[in-house]
Amino acid sequence: MSAVDGVATDAILRIYGASELGVLSQTAPGAAHPRVEYVGGELFVGLLHRERDAPVTQGEVEGADAAFRDAVRSAIGAVGELPNAEAGAIVITDEAHAAAALLDPSRLAGAQLSGAPVLFPYARDRVVVIGAEDGAAAARALDLAEELFDAAGPLVSAHPVVLTDEGWAPFPWRERLPDLQMRFERVLRLFSVRAYEVQTAALQRPDVHVAEAKIQVLESGVTTTFAAWPKGTATLLPVVDNVIIADPSGSLSVATMAEFLDAAGDAIVRTGLSPARYFVPGDQPRASSR
Repeated sequence: MSAVDGVATDAILRIYGASELGVLSQTAPGAAHPRVEYVGGELFVGLLHRERDAPVTQGEVEGADAAFRDAVRSAIGAVGELPNAEAGAIVITDEAHAAAALLDPSRLAGAQLSGAPVLFPYARDRVVVIGAEDGAAAARALDLAEELFDAAGPLVSAHPVVLTDEGWAPFPWRERLPDLQMRFERVLRLFSVRAYEVQTAALQRPDVHVAEAKIQVLESGVTTTFAAWPKGTATLLPVVDNVIIADPSGSLSVATMAEFLDAAGDAIVRTGLSPARYFVPGDQPRASSR
C-alpha cells in the first residue's frame, strides 16, 4: 500500500482517449497499464506521478480502488477554476483543469454557453467547451482541430461529449448541427488516421503486415480514408472507407470496407484492438510489402 499512500500527494490528473489506451494495452499491458476511470464517450481519466512523469498503474493500486478514488478527489480539489468563456467557448489549455471538469461537471455551472456544455477533447492541452446550440462556436472548434492535426502533436479524441442528466455522453452532432456534418466527418477521419499511425508503430511484427490508414480528399471536397491490402498477405487492416487491393501481378482494385468484408465472409476476424482492426489471414509478408 505504500505506493497508493503516496498517490494523493504527488499525483495530478491525466486524460486518456480510448485509442491511446488501446495502444498501451500492447505496450504496457497488465499491471503496467494505467489505472483509469471511465468518463464518457472515448474519454478516461487517471493519475500521473508528478515527479516521475509516469502513470499510476493498475499494479500500483491493485485491490485499493477506494484509495485510488480518494487520490482522484484530492487531485480534483487541487485544481483552480476554469477560464471564462470567450465568444461562446471555453478553451482549456491545462490538462488538470479539463480533467477536473470531466470528473466534476459542476465546475461548468454558470458558464456563459448557448445550451448544454459540449466538450471537444482534442488534446491534453487543448480542450474546448461550447454550448450545444452554438453552431458558430462548433465551427471554430473544428478549425482548432485541424490546426492541431497539422501541428502533428499528440491527440486525444475528435469525438465530442455532451453533459446530460446522467453525465457525459456522445454528442449527437449529426442531429444537432447538420450543417457542419461534412466538417465533423473530416475531423473524425483526420484524428482516426493519426490514431492508427501511433498504433501501427506499436504493432510492428515480422509475421503480419500492419496496414496504414491514409487520407484522401476527393474532387468533391469530401475527406475519405483508405488502406492497402497486399493480396494473399496476412494483414491487420484498419477500419477505413476504402480498401485498395494490390494483386501480386501488379494490378490494383478498390472496394469499400463493407464490400471487402462481405466478400471475405468469415475469413476475416475483427480483433480486440483499439482503434479497431480486422485480421486478414494469409502468408507472412515479404520485405517489399512492409
